[in-house]
Amino acid sequence: MSTYTPKAGDIQRSWHVVDADGLVLGRLASEVAKILRGKHKPIFTPHQDTGDHVVIVNAAKVVLTGAKATDKAVYRHSGYPGGLRTRPYGRLLLDRPEEALRRTIGGMLPRNRLGRRMLSKLKVYRGPEHPHQAQCPQPLALDHTRAHGPRLSEDTAGPDAATSDPAPAESGSISELGLSARLESSIRGAGVATVDDLVARSAPEVLAMAGVGPKSFEELTTVLAGRNLALRTDD
Repeated sequence: MSTYTPKAGDIQRSWHVVDADGLVLGRLASEVAKILRGKHKPIFTPHQDTGDHVVIVNAAKVVLTGAKATDKAVYRHSGYPGGLRTRPYGRLLLDRPEEALRRTIGGMLPRNRLGRRMLSKLKVYRGPEHPHQAQCPQPLALDHTRAHGPRLSEDTAGPDAATSDPAPAESGSISELGLSARLESSIRGAGVATVDDLVARSAPEVLAMAGVGPKSFEELTTVLAGRNLALRTDD
């Protein structure tokens, strides 16, 4: 029995559109990379491009969980001595969200000409609009990649955490921001439980909270800026 290999006429490419608002970057990237490669099709062949086209909108509203906004870095080298440049991933996501998504998704594709051909089927846009209406892209629901708040580590979890079910995050809760468990615990310890309460505080008030240092404050401001929010400013 011979192995089936799809011919060019057997590959039918569809168009999908994904709304990235509130979706976690890594989870979103893994699902999109699967579609670009064609792994969702029965004719998937590793050495051929059998994937579909994917259009991502609202790229600026994608979410980073934990402390990735400050701890995860993007590296670039000029090729000359001392030419290494680093930038926090949260800053790249604020300045160039399209590039952040392309980098993440491209890293999950083959590192060769085949991977570059697959990545050419990806279209990323910062806002909700895209110019591909003529291709009639179908909405692709990826709700399982949505952020559900940070996972508590064993150090921060209470003694009953292993036996009790986690409580669902309330609407407007700071858990929706996706902050690191340590930072969220410090903010909650200061009596702040909602996003409205948080943005009503000024920068000195936040820095005065126990456990909030310069690095944690930078993480907080980066996450808030990614959601078009900011702390209160006293003029």
